[in-house]
Amino acid sequence: MTYAPRIVRRDLHFDMQADIPRYWLNGDAHQTRYFDALSLMFPDGERFFIDSVRAFRPEVTDDASLDTAVGGFIGQEAMHSREHQAYNDRLEGQGVGAYALMDIVREVQDRRARTLPPIGQLAVTICLEHFTAMLADQLLRHPAIMQKADPRMVAIWRWHALEETEHKSVAFDVYQRVGGTAFVRWRRRCRAMFWITGLFTFRTWQFMWRLSKDDGTRKDWRGWLRLLGFLFIAPAPIARIAGQWVTWFLPGFHPWKHDNRDLIETTRQDVDKLVGA
Repeated sequence: MTYAPRIVRRDLHFDMQADIPRYWLNGDAHQTRYFDALSLMFPDGERFFIDSVRAFRPEVTDDASLDTAVGGFIGQEAMHSREHQAYNDRLEGQGVGAYALMDIVREVQDRRARTLPPIGQLAVTICLEHFTAMLADQLLRHPAIMQKADPRMVAIWRWHALEETEHKSVAFDVYQRVGGTAFVRWRRRCRAMFWITGLFTFRTWQFMWRLSKDDGTRKDWRGWLRLLGFLFIAPAPIARIAGQWVTWFLPGFHPWKHDNRDLIETTRQDVDKLVGA
């Protein structure tokens, strides 16, 4: 299906220096640090996404709708990078080595920029954008994931999830225009997804392991078991994305074939209130 949602650049500032609890999700260290680990990847990850899409923008200017969408994508990702930098500054203040972990992401992204051709960088971007879109869908669809979270943290994650959903097809649509024949595009993105799935999973758990060391929770095996139950049993955001992950490998895949426009409309009402606040 084709769908072109309104991609809005919301210049929101979240107060990450407020008295937010250290373990803001269910009062649980491991569940909190799972989301914190994701945040550590975002500032440099979002900049990589912007650069990889912007490199091909001159080739899509003949499509006014797509060119406008690219502009919206860049604007939203820039805001995500800025706000998650502030989020991560808060983590650094907790003494968990956030900046050192961000350096790992920066080095990886810089290496990709040096060694991968532009189309390879775009293929990496569309895979990671699919991951963020799948996780965003879960967060918006299942409020139980953050039912017992600090409301200030719920706000930043719902805002991010909304905008990831709004622009979830932009990088993919650019890739479809510039990636070569249908077979070449399909083969490249499938190979990239296998690689990115392994790397994304490894980095998330690597960062979790490092954060738990500085928290002193590495040997809390009950905490690790609670995290696994949270991710894979209930509310199970990771287990629930398995079907969407598989659809990536279908030749006719498009992000909007998973139609979650309803989530956009209901969430916009709440997020746009923050804009006017």
